[in-house]
Amino acid sequence: MHELPVVQDLIKTLDKESEEKNIKKINEINLVIGELSGIIGECVQTYFDLLSEGHTCEKAKLNFTFLPSTLLCSECGTEFPHEKSFNCPKCGSQGKLVKGSGREFYVRSIEVT
Repeated sequence: MHELPVVQDLIKTLDKESEEKNIKKINEINLVIGELSGIIGECVQTYFDLLSEGHTCEKAKLNFTFLPSTLLCSECGTEFPHEKSFNCPKCGSQGKLVKGSGREFYVRSIEVT
């Protein structure tokens, strides 16, 4: 349910950019979502389809890139993506979550006409 205000803010931001840069139509929006953000792509898509009517981003295609959180090995210092395990792929020791990683939600780019 927290996707609703996120999508509302996204559309508001896109409207502002469109006005400032004289963009007539946004065709594609490339979004990045971190695995720990709690944001579900399908919910973003559903709310976007409903709320974007009448805006420059109406009927724009949403493309999602999902990022894993990053872990730091407490033993050897290797940074690695969280992929089903907290164990370091280099030495096998336990990794710790890098603060802030995996919580991303941002617009990477837009394609316009």
